[in-house]
Amino acid sequence: MDYPDQDALDLLRKTKAQFPSIPILMLTTQHSEALAVWAFRAGVIDYLVKPVSRTDLNRSLRILNKVVSCHRTQRSRSVLQISIPIPAEIPFTVQKSDVRLLPAIYYVRRNFRYKIKSEVVADLCDMSPFRFSRSFHETYGITFQDFVIRHRILEACRLLKNPNMNITDVAYAIGFNDASYFSRTFRRCIGVAPSVYSSQFEEGSDWDFDAEFLRTRLKLPSELATESRA
Repeated sequence: MDYPDQDALDLLRKTKAQFPSIPILMLTTQHSEALAVWAFRAGVIDYLVKPVSRTDLNRSLRILNKVVSCHRTQRSRSVLQISIPIPAEIPFTVQKSDVRLLPAIYYVRRNFRYKIKSEVVADLCDMSPFRFSRSFHETYGITFQDFVIRHRILEACRLLKNPNMNITDVAYAIGFNDASYFSRTFRRCIGVAPSVYSSQFEEGSDWDFDAEFLRTRLKLPSELATESRA
């Protein structure tokens, strides 16, 4: 698609919202950082800029095949509501290492409730486990496993706003099998216990944990700090 082709981008978004399990490979001649970030947040499995080399195309097709195989082994999910606005055109060149790591971020956001192995995610990015770990740390300043844990805690913060969910419910919902371990991890990351954090949403509370505080506390780069909606 040629960017900014708003109709095509809107169709992609609607298709992914209606059929969330369908993997989408996006090709474009008009590249920008904003478009690349939007595409991966909207749920595309890979993003290519024309002209595409045979090597890059084969890599994307391998990723596509692996993701399809993963989807077949997982439970069906509810329809994904994507409300991310289509970006204005901002010409920018994304470093190749960033683009190659984006499938890993996409995978974690869709599968954080399950056990995530670095070897599997490295394979999705078409890298060896060692190269993937080193590249992820060099790009984002944290290890991949740290990202998984911090993303789960970020999701826990969202769930704790719901007064109908207790601490154990939240722990299991984000992939922890032990509520006590979850509470210790949450306290280490956020600085307070989950029960204290959830109390801020009670009427009359003086607590104020905004999104910027959470991102800073979790030491997440802005591009990794998006909450899941899967």
